[in-house]
Amino acid sequence: MLDDRILTFAPDVQRRLTQSIRQWFAPEDRILQTVRTNTVAHGLPEIQIRPEEGQMLQFLAAIIGARRILEIGTLAGYSGIWLARGLPPGGRLVTLELDPRHAQIARQHFALAGVSDRVEIVEGDAAASLERLGQAEPFDMVFIDANKEANSDYLAWSLAHVRPGGLITAHNAFREGHLHDDNPTANATRAFLEALATHAGLFSTVIPVGDGLAAALVK
Repeated sequence: MLDDRILTFAPDVQRRLTQSIRQWFAPEDRILQTVRTNTVAHGLPEIQIRPEEGQMLQFLAAIIGARRILEIGTLAGYSGIWLARGLPPGGRLVTLELDPRHAQIARQHFALAGVSDRVEIVEGDAAASLERLGQAEPFDMVFIDANKEANSDYLAWSLAHVRPGGLITAHNAFREGHLHDDNPTANATRAFLEALATHAGLFSTVIPVGDGLAAALVK
């Protein structure tokens, strides 16, 4: 018989657990703290990943030995710093950003973090950028954190351009608790997750860290 028990915690317990995980496994250094502060100061939306999500991405990249990573959605560069720090010597992060102002701020943050030499920001519409990048060698890992309603398109591209043994990851799998709402973003997220779960060429899960990190291993 299926055990349908769901482990839940009181909000104050959940908060303490999260704080402990951050303290032990994902402490922010001065640079990451500065990037987070600057993001607010520049008026950018506070939608970047949480520290524990960044550490998990870096962990996953290390597990597969990722040398080429694609990030769809740069914002201020916070997640990109976590990913870039996980690259081996000679590794490369390509990150896509639609807004030129966001890209400019991210460049400053990558320079502050000392990772500019391994990061390329590609400005412009993601669909056009992906079409160009499709001519290059396959990626080892893709991190999707942009327009959620385009996630299915990003997944289709990733399936064609991530090597076997590589990873496709995506932020906001839980939609801050609103995954089952009836709106375009929630509907698109559910469709994306269902596609990950049922695709014969993927071995997928959702890691319950932060707002949920979807992860799919390409067979």
